[in-house]
Amino acid sequence: MRVEVELPEVEGNNGDEATVSFWYVEEDEEVEEGEDLVEMITEKTTFNVTAPVSGRLLEILAQEGDVVKIGDIMAILETEGEEDSEEEEEEEEEEEEEEEEEEEEEDEEEEDEDDDDDDEEEEYEDD
Repeated sequence: MRVEVELPEVEGNNGDEATVSFWYVEEDEEVEEGEDLVEMITEKTTFNVTAPVSGRLLEILAQEGDVVKIGDIMAILETEGEEDSEEEEEEEEEEEEEEEEEEEEEDEEEEDEDDDDDDEEEEYEDD
């Protein structure tokens, strides 16, 4: 699942924008929830934006020196595991159903072959 990292509102800051000072992590690095991602500078303060979830830093959208506004997307994280999207879960369920149907068809074919063998044995016994 992809998670957007936005510039949050900062208490004590009257402005609605900040400048990207530097990134603590690079693209494709793994990060933990709460880990510092980027240092931001405003007219009144310096603060860090942290990872909202654990995952991999997929893409940095706001480069060092860029001025971003509150709510702007600065980066995209990618997570794995239990937080799969609904589409991925539906695809997995469909695949499981298809596999079950194939197994049932194979079982039916085997039963039909067994029945044919029984019929042949009966014909020989009648002779």
